[in-house]
Amino acid sequence: MVNLIPEYLLQNLGHIIFMMGLLSLITISLRNCYLTFKQGISYVKRLHQIPCSRCTFFTGDYRLKCTVHPYNALTETALNCSDYEPNNPLAKPILRKKEESLKATSF
Repeated sequence: MVNLIPEYLLQNLGHIIFMMGLLSLITISLRNCYLTFKQGISYVKRLHQIPCSRCTFFTGDYRLKCTVHPYNALTETALNCSDYEPNNPLAKPILRKKEESLKATSF
């Protein structure tokens, strides 16, 4: 039988196809890692836009996070909260005075 393609060429062709397949798998894996990382970064940026921690109604307690919307606090549904009210720095000293007076009277 007559061989149209020599044996050493077939072996090299097999190595070339294997290396191209391996290189394509590595490329696809790196692309998927990049896209996943990019999607994660955009998700974290969106979560940092949640205004709950800067709201007057935010308590900071894990049992009751928000006095107005306790189930929506610190979630993505709180991004467009209609009851959001920025912290008033003038009200905080009044609250501190009340807390200090309560601590002073308790034994």
